[in-house]
Amino acid sequence: MSLDVILGPRKRDRRPTSRRTRVVGVVVLLALLALAVWRSLPEGSGAPMDPGTADAQGTKAVAEVLRRESVEVDVVRTREELAGARVDADTTLVVSATGALTTEAMWAVDERREDAGRLVLLGLPRTALHDLDLPVTLTRSGSEDPEGARCTDRAAAASPDISARSVGYAVMTSEQITKAAQEWSDDASGSDDPGGSDLPPGLGGDPTQQPSSGPPAKDLGTSWDTSGARGCYPVGEGHALLTIPATDGQPRTDLLAPTDVVTNATVTKQGNASLALRLLGSQRHLVWYAPAFSDIAEGDTPRGAPSIAPAWFMPLLLLLGGAVLLTMWWRGRRLGRLAVEPLPVVVRASETAVARGRLYRRAAGRGHAAAALRDATRRRLATRLGLPAGADAEAVVAAVAQATGRERDGIRDLLAGPDPTTDADLAATATDLAQLEEEVRHP
Repeated sequence: MSLDVILGPRKRDRRPTSRRTRVVGVVVLLALLALAVWRSLPEGSGAPMDPGTADAQGTKAVAEVLRRESVEVDVVRTREELAGARVDADTTLVVSATGALTTEAMWAVDERREDAGRLVLLGLPRTALHDLDLPVTLTRSGSEDPEGARCTDRAAAASPDISARSVGYAVMTSEQITKAAQEWSDDASGSDDPGGSDLPPGLGGDPTQQPSSGPPAKDLGTSWDTSGARGCYPVGEGHALLTIPATDGQPRTDLLAPTDVVTNATVTKQGNASLALRLLGSQRHLVWYAPAFSDIAEGDTPRGAPSIAPAWFMPLLLLLGGAVLLTMWWRGRRLGRLAVEPLPVVVRASETAVARGRLYRRAAGRGHAAAALRDATRRRLATRLGLPAGADAEAVVAAVAQATGRERDGIRDLLAGPDPTTDADLAATATDLAQLEEEVRHP
């Protein structure tokens, strides 16, 4: 039988197969990594409240259902697109808080709102509403807010209740506007407090806190008639849904504070879907303005709380992590199987023992030879007599004496006595040790 049969194929015979396996592994890993990154990329702009985003905070589900119901949905994400969009009396203009709202974006909405048949504002912060000259403030939920819509609005009639009612809207009174104007003047006169409530809907806000930029608070409401405003779903002193009826120069305006009503993750809870579809699908044409971060120019005044990280951050992090792991696997030190070389000759065990004995004889190492013989004899005797591994010499001497009937002193001298001084003494020691083993084996 050849050595190759015993040891298997040599390394040089396996190299092509191993190399092909590595190449295939790298290709598969890169394909899986690319698939994972592609699946994690958000659709649309990736911003919350965007009708093109399919993740939990997006609103793509509502937009797709409206399209299936024959509503023409046009999504615009920049001020230029909004200015060029078709907005007429048969159009519902929707503005959602994507985190990229700016004062300039709200001014663009203000220029187009009079052309629309209906205006729907989804989750806008109070500062953004003030940019539209709307005298509306945020209200927090109370401990005893009544359940149900508590109104006769047709959009809310089919939705007995909604899932999220932690924040609402309320029309500011003349006293509140006057007080807010005074506080705004104090902030504008050089106070270190930047002012302005940029908290997103759901986190509440101080109803009297004023923005640090934009139109003065004393001018709030000059272009709006809020005398007929009514609300649904009470939230503290305000309502989750606030409706301002249409008058000359202004369309019907619906302000929905809780964004969970229209987001993908919670739109199917309670009456959220019914309310969202009735608010946005009342007309056959809908222009949905979801500001994108690319629409923010230098010098714009942000409104709301933008995301800490952009939508592409997590896919990029995943890609970099995969690249690091792949580099570690590629450049890391790997230990293969042992390299086996065929021996030039095969040496028998008996020849090895004879050669070792000759070395002992040449070096006059009778003590080393006797110690090797005695150690081997003790191990065999201990195994034969059932002693545990590592038993000391005294335990072996006692067990041998009990098995053979010999005196312990004689056995001790034989197993651990003085080293022989002549070759005859070494031969006699070897003979005595063999005789002792024979007596133990055949008592």
